[in-house]
Amino acid sequence: MSTPTTRWLAHTADFMPPLEGPAGTAERLLLLIHYGIDWSGGWVARYRNTYWTSILPDRVICATYRSSNLRRWWRDVTDDLGSHPGHADQRAELEQLLRAEPMPVLEVLRYETEALLLRTRIVADAVRAARPEREKAAVS
Repeated sequence: MSTPTTRWLAHTADFMPPLEGPAGTAERLLLLIHYGIDWSGGWVARYRNTYWTSILPDRVICATYRSSNLRRWWRDVTDDLGSHPGHADQRAELEQLLRAEPMPVLEVLRYETEALLLRTRIVADAVRAARPEREKAAVS
């Protein structure tokens, strides 16, 4: 079965294969956060210039110190950013990802944040480049 993150990651598979294990779970969680943000009306949309370099990494890292499990980490980050899975398939994948062993995923999110966000941004850029022109302006 194809999941939302599998479809997004397919856009870069020829030069950047998806990560596996805890890093793969972290990568997919970050993609779901990114694509759950309200880019047309949420507060984050006003701060696109610092989203990748400050806003997102700060919230991801800070939440790893406050959380002992992935559900709490997810709630902290998404509440702060106003991110919510927009479709049933995203919610289903999220529920599955949140069942992963938390400590290895939280450690990857804490110590490999910049590398994971670089990958997330590369995927987002590739997905945006593949969209029709009218959709590109609406989604970051």
